[in-house]
Amino acid sequence: MTFLRVHYTELDGYELAISRGNVLDVEPQFNGASGRVQMDAPVEQLVDQFVEEGYESHFALVYGDYVDDLKALGRLLQIPVKVYTD
Repeated sequence: MTFLRVHYTELDGYELAISRGNVLDVEPQFNGASGRVQMDAPVEQLVDQFVEEGYESHFALVYGDYVDDLKALGRLLQIPVKVYTD
């Protein structure tokens, strides 16, 4: 699973924040779209980094590993990319 935040600040402009994890095969916790993901990096570390960077709480999620594709997109659009992994 790939997580993406398109972050924007008046000072720095756009930035792509990317992380990845694996979807766990568990029973849904509630009705609707739900699931559990094991992040590649320790979740406490990710939360601390996201808060320090000022990222908002919503990320786009997609099944599959698209980190390299998103890094290429950042280069193409000349947008800084930060990848958060272990």
